[in-house]
Amino acid sequence: MYKLKEVAEILGVSDRSVERYLKSYFSLEKGTYQVSEKMLEVLKSEYLESEYDSIVEEFTKDEYQEFQKRLSEYPLLKERIEYILNDMEYYRNSMSSKEKQMEVLLNMMEQRNFIEAKEKKLDK
Repeated sequence: MYKLKEVAEILGVSDRSVERYLKSYFSLEKGTYQVSEKMLEVLKSEYLESEYDSIVEEFTKDEYQEFQKRLSEYPLLKERIEYILNDMEYYRNSMSSKEKQMEVLLNMMEQRNFIEAKEKKLDK
């Protein structure tokens, strides 16, 4: 714990500045603390951080070896996934291009059929 004066010296500001800053985080009114939203966020981060830091899970020797194996494979798997995602994007674009080509071909066939029907006077 630090005294107000020590905090002011560390920060290189006046005692009053530190006091005003602390009052922006909480106040003591009628024996009851009132906490600002900023202080609540600080408390949440401290509480949640310490909550997750204290989790301890035991592994059997086999489980630990499996964990080590998977951990070492992770970079390779991540790289492979990125490669596959790039391939998927390429094939998606390729399919879109093929669809446009098919539409053009079908449209040309319809026009040709229409022209042939006109020439044979079948359009009536």
